[in-house]
Amino acid sequence: MTIKDSADRAGTYAKDKASAAKAAAGDAYSTAKDRASDALGTARDTAAEARRRTADGIDESPIAALIGGLAIGAIAAAFLPRTRKEDELLGNLGGKINDTARNAAQAAKEAGRDKLEELGVNKDTAIDKAKELAQTAAGVARESASAAASSVTSNRNPADAY
Repeated sequence: MTIKDSADRAGTYAKDKASAAKAAAGDAYSTAKDRASDALGTARDTAAEARRRTADGIDESPIAALIGGLAIGAIAAAFLPRTRKEDELLGNLGGKINDTARNAAQAAKEAGRDKLEELGVNKDTAIDKAKELAQTAAGVARESASAAASSVTSNRNPADAY
């Protein structure tokens, strides 16, 4: 056997291995793409179900949903710091606005409590509904993030490397 024959055989062997690797990478890409597509479909179905359940929960107990939304809004507002510009523009007016807002919130709270008592909805029921709503929203966010991550990683084709 000559050196040329050995080189030709080595070249053929390398081409065969490269072709096999490329085919394996293409199969892996196809499988990953199918799995990502399935995961995205599942996430969409889960999100649609969560939306439906949330809408049903709001329809069944709109006051509890309102209270939950107000609570989430109040929590978000509590974490937002006041800016220097607000202090400059509002000055003493800011304190008066806060007092007025606090009084309005207290009146709304009392009216809401009265209405809940009138409807037979107690504090525990409202808290449970708010927790369920928050858990549903968190689950939807997790599923969406997972589907997005899977989609991003599945868009890379390992076969392109060859």
